[in-house]
Amino acid sequence: MKALFLILALLAVFGTFSGSAEPVIKPLRGTAIEPYLLALHHGNSIVFNLSVGYLVSLFFWFLVVHLPERNRHRILRNNLSRRYQDFRESTIQILLSASIGPHDSRLSRELCDHRKFEEFFDRENKKRWHAALNGLQGNKDFIDEILLELELFAAEVLYVLNSVNIQDPTVHLFFKRLSENIYRL
Repeated sequence: MKALFLILALLAVFGTFSGSAEPVIKPLRGTAIEPYLLALHHGNSIVFNLSVGYLVSLFFWFLVVHLPERNRHRILRNNLSRRYQDFRESTIQILLSASIGPHDSRLSRELCDHRKFEEFFDRENKKRWHAALNGLQGNKDFIDEILLELELFAAEVLYVLNSVNIQDPTVHLFFKRLSENIYRL
């Protein structure tokens, strides 16, 4: 689609020069393009007006549609990324509270790296992982906090799905399955 816009823009630029009743502008005199511009130089006002109209429309489309939409996508992507990071960190914090009790808040940020997380909870024959599971079973508040984090993340995923026209079927399917799996949990 972008290639089509570019090709039409190049044709419109060519049409602007060839349809104009004005002589070839100084920067294009003596170039390889000048003979083509002179060959079509009939002063055709229809070609000129259509070409200028297309270029102006393309310019305003870029300003009014493309730039705001690209900015909107960037904001949505950053919000989803931040929400996912918050979800991971909060869930790890809950698991740490359930397994070892009070802890340094920096530890949950460190354990967002999945390798460090696995190492931390697999250490000592998975005693910490079993302690976390036992802590979750013994304290309903921990489960409620995890469910709240899942709901917040699911809401963000659904918002992105409803707000962005995802063209790639595999990406769309990934987000749909993610949303469904969160809902099932």
